[in-house]
Amino acid sequence: MKSTRGYMLLEVVLALSIFIVAVVGLLKSLSAGLDANYRQQMHTNTRLNLQSLLDEALALPPESRLEKFAPDVFHVSYQREIKPEAVKLSDGKELKDIFKVTVTAMDTKRDNKVISELWTYVSP
Repeated sequence: MKSTRGYMLLEVVLALSIFIVAVVGLLKSLSAGLDANYRQQMHTNTRLNLQSLLDEALALPPESRLEKFAPDVFHVSYQREIKPEAVKLSDGKELKDIFKVTVTAMDTKRDNKVISELWTYVSP
């Protein structure tokens, strides 16, 4: 009578190998999902902060200034610049007393690379 112990050990090793491959695949998928979720939260937070800073600037009287804000939890710093700017119309006339309000988000982890920017014009 032949022994089947060797086959049982081989079956167990094969089953464990398949299980480990499946678990590693699931862990990679989970990691990619968590990374995508983090990036989406960072993007949403950045856009909300930019809009908030732009709204604050529009509520203040326009005057030339440059303001920098500390990085948030996502390592994004913000800058708000208000500067006078002349706007030329299509008929050649020039509008004066116009201020351009620019709000910029920069990634402090990547040497202050600009992530996003919002701007608008305002008159006093």
